[in-house]
Amino acid sequence: MSIVASSLRAVGAHRLLAALGLAVMALAAVAPTAALAHERRSVAGYDLVVGWFVEPALEGEKNGLDLRITKAGANIEGAEKTLKFDVTHVQSKATKSYPIRAVFGAPGRYTADVIPTLTGQYKIRIYGDIQGTKIDETFTSGPGTYGNIEPVKDLMFRVAASQPREIEGAVRGASDDAAAAVAAAKSARTFGIAGIALGALGLAAGAGALVTARGKRA
Repeated sequence: MSIVASSLRAVGAHRLLAALGLAVMALAAVAPTAALAHERRSVAGYDLVVGWFVEPALEGEKNGLDLRITKAGANIEGAEKTLKFDVTHVQSKATKSYPIRAVFGAPGRYTADVIPTLTGQYKIRIYGDIQGTKIDETFTSGPGTYGNIEPVKDLMFRVAASQPREIEGAVRGASDDAAAAVAAAKSARTFGIAGIALGALGLAAGAGALVTARGKRA
């Protein structure tokens, strides 16, 4: 009986080990896609991984460049001194440059602080040189790369608040309306003053005519 129990325990242990092995393999397969969405590219022998530092990337929220550089598995340090970073909003074509800095405690990883204020597609351009090798690569957000900037309202609960750009637009509209009202008031005032002046001239002319008529009768 003990032999049968031992055999059953052995079979159970083997199954448990097999299940654990399959689980580890599954996690290993899923890990690259479960990680933050980034684009990987090999450039002149260097492996670049580029994306947003925070995913999902939301409008109006602090984010930044996430750049990792390796070569033959080794982390490349010091690239913040020789590389530049531009970010472009595709729809508006607005572009701005930001300084790159090394991430503390993470050799070969670099970042740059960015607050994207518009939703949509973005381009990240990395250019300069790495250890003397010229680099000029552009990474565009979208399917298969890194995420577009998404509207923050999609994640809000329970009441969606107005975003700064919406408030700015409302304030600008109110300011324009106020300016139009002031201009209209100024115009009305001008016309009023002109009317008063014409009226005064009319009265003066009438008085002059009356004096002339009386003089003739006399």
